[in-house]
Amino acid sequence: MEPIHVRTKQHARHWQPAGALPPSASLRGWLLERGSLTARIRGSGDGFALELLREALEPADAEDLRLLDCNDDRLHVRRVRLSGRGVRLIFASTLVPPATLARHPWLAQLGEQPLGEALADQSAVTRTPFEYTRIGERDPLFAAALEGTDIAPETLWARRSRFLVGDDAILVYEVFLPGLARVGTD
Repeated sequence: MEPIHVRTKQHARHWQPAGALPPSASLRGWLLERGSLTARIRGSGDGFALELLREALEPADAEDLRLLDCNDDRLHVRRVRLSGRGVRLIFASTLVPPATLARHPWLAQLGEQPLGEALADQSAVTRTPFEYTRIGERDPLFAAALEGTDIAPETLWARRSRFLVGDDAILVYEVFLPGLARVGTD
């Protein structure tokens, strides 16, 4: 399968399926995790925390709109950071089209509840296969993931997938922060 090339605000992302990940990819176990990242972090020890960074209607990227099959120019965006043992581990950005939000208003009322836990309470939820990429400092997703931190890696692994709640799509980006290496549950 050919990588998918995405141009996002002057930065090309090269999304690849799981089979294209190098065998030695750092954090491979986390990247390939099919279950709840929240549950995995909670299972690694005490002190799980979800930090709600931002939740607002924001201008939409053309590629995100294509993936969501959406014609709106703005999306409901929720950004969170997951931590365990006081260490920042995962940054997640959830994009919800206005029509999906109108049919599922609970998506705008999650507060500090993890999305995965809320989706587990819903019927007819499916998830598309993950796509993976490395992102660097010029990528807006990289900047969002590290905003307000003193973390300064050269690159980060990210993955994306869509959840379908019935026929309504939600796009989720997850960025894997260097602190995962310290958790030791790879």
